[in-house]
Amino acid sequence: MHVRRWVLLAGLICLGAAQRHADAQQYTRQEAGIGIVGETASQWEYFLPAYSYTGPRHVFAGPDGRYTWNLSPSLAVEGSVGYITGNQNIDDNNNGHELLALGGVKAGWRGRRFGFYGKMEPGLSSWSTGLTTYLPLTWSGIGPPPDFKEVNARRTDFTVDLGGVFEAYPTPRTIVRLDLGTTLIAQYDQVLLRLYNSNGQVGLEEIEPGHIAQHAAVELSIAHRFGGVREEQEHEAPRSPLDAGIQFSLDQRVHESGAEPILPNRAAGAWLSYNFSRYVSLDGTAFYSPTNDHLDYPQDGGRDLMVVGGLKAGIRRSRMGYFVTARPGMMQFSRTNTYQDFYENPPVIRWAKTTDFVADVGGAVEVYPARHFLFRADIGDATVHYHQADLRYANTPRLTFTPVNVYYPPFQRPSIVTQFGVGWRF
Repeated sequence: MHVRRWVLLAGLICLGAAQRHADAQQYTRQEAGIGIVGETASQWEYFLPAYSYTGPRHVFAGPDGRYTWNLSPSLAVEGSVGYITGNQNIDDNNNGHELLALGGVKAGWRGRRFGFYGKMEPGLSSWSTGLTTYLPLTWSGIGPPPDFKEVNARRTDFTVDLGGVFEAYPTPRTIVRLDLGTTLIAQYDQVLLRLYNSNGQVGLEEIEPGHIAQHAAVELSIAHRFGGVREEQEHEAPRSPLDAGIQFSLDQRVHESGAEPILPNRAAGAWLSYNFSRYVSLDGTAFYSPTNDHLDYPQDGGRDLMVVGGLKAGIRRSRMGYFVTARPGMMQFSRTNTYQDFYENPPVIRWAKTTDFVADVGGAVEVYPARHFLFRADIGDATVHYHQADLRYANTPRLTFTPVNVYYPPFQRPSIVTQFGVGWRF
């Protein structure tokens, strides 16, 4: 969970509580600003199970520009572009200078002097010197091995920025803004080297495995309000006690071994929300991935079922709503490896279902095109807390059978979960 996760929750949970004040609020349609954006270095290790996703020892920073279009006093769409200098040296995949382009939704409470918001911004992270391949990529195995040369090129990855925003308004046209949150970057695997033998088959292949890099992020900026100053009171949507719908999801998750690629598991499911106030709901989601990934490990494998439930808090207006979600739950894997005996003919491999705790923290946007109909989009960080496991296997032939246990300690790993669905408001 770490400190940054609770900073995110603390910054966003005020969305609902602050909305009790329905006084008229001043704003303009457009805002533009410049500032400084910074990230902690991300560190990734190849050795199991020592995974560390945030390196707090160094912060890299650079200039940043942001544009905001306010749909109402409390709801806006915005985008930013930042250039973070300094060679971060994350790994062979992505390192060097980072170009960060984000766009999404900001929502919260705006007062006369201060404002508090949450934000949910997907985008792209582009690195200046990501290692692409070793040249030549192929060798038939005939003649002496070729000389290899590193080739570096720009690498671009999918990114999600989740966090909170504090704004101060020293003058009617000036905004001083502080953003705090976490940035998740899906860095996919790539083939660095492939050599063929004399039969035309791959004899050697070097793959840079993918992972989800996690950075703590901060931004300090100053902005100017453009256009005429408006003053209006928010129009709230009538409260519906219950809403439900179906969702399709994409879970970008790295397997337990760490040497496998990120697998964007596709799934389908449903959600149910009990809205006991205008600003806070009990919200639950369940989705099942039918994709059999054919990768069996002691701590995950097969198909997965994810069920989470908890709080959804935020603001709901006449046409749109924005919420933060904090939902603990579980993830069940259909086939984890518990026993191996390769001295049998055929080899004996046994599996079992396992269930792990998962903590899903993120945001949700709802659009209300009609009184009872809604579209919903969720995005968040679903951190899986993998259980400890003992893999039992035979290390001698059956006549001198000696079982051995290999211990796999517990660990946790983030994943990026995006969900899109349609529903009905009762």
